[in-house]
Amino acid sequence: MRLITTAALVAALTGCTANTAAPEQPPTAGADVDGVVAVSTVTETVLADPPTALDHGGFGPIRIGSTFAEVEATGLIGRRSSPDAQPCAYHDFTMPLRGSVVFDRDRRVSSIIISRGPGTVEGVGNGDLPSRVPEVYPSAVRNEFGYLVPLDTSNTYGFYSIDGTVITTVDLRRAGQTCHR
Repeated sequence: MRLITTAALVAALTGCTANTAAPEQPPTAGADVDGVVAVSTVTETVLADPPTALDHGGFGPIRIGSTFAEVEATGLIGRRSSPDAQPCAYHDFTMPLRGSVVFDRDRRVSSIIISRGPGTVEGVGNGDLPSRVPEVYPSAVRNEFGYLVPLDTSNTYGFYSIDGTVITTVDLRRAGQTCHR
């Protein structure tokens, strides 16, 4: 019974009946040479409220400590962008911003790096002067790359400048992570 129902459905969708042939028609755009139109389905994840800033625990639905499966389900990351030999996996964002989500050996988020896009919930981000960091975060500690700011969540913000003139990268990292400096 199932085979007959399926055959009838196929015949109905292609315009054929059991006793008549389909009329000859020239192929049209999107049709193959037999006049059968190929149909494909595109699935896209769209967030109702896309992330707008790094907060002390993450970036929208991507949280420090989230599993790879949880982050992949958001649709915000693409395929791995770091070599497989590295112990940590970097996955670039699929959104119109630049940066990566870094997963540790346990496949949990250890840091979120943004090199173009929103900054922190306190309003410090890419393009700001590095001197702004200690003004907004009195606990900021200067290092060779910029500033690290310990947060109330045991996570740390990082603010980096290539030449000392403007902040070029902002990250949020889990305390003790070993994936990058």
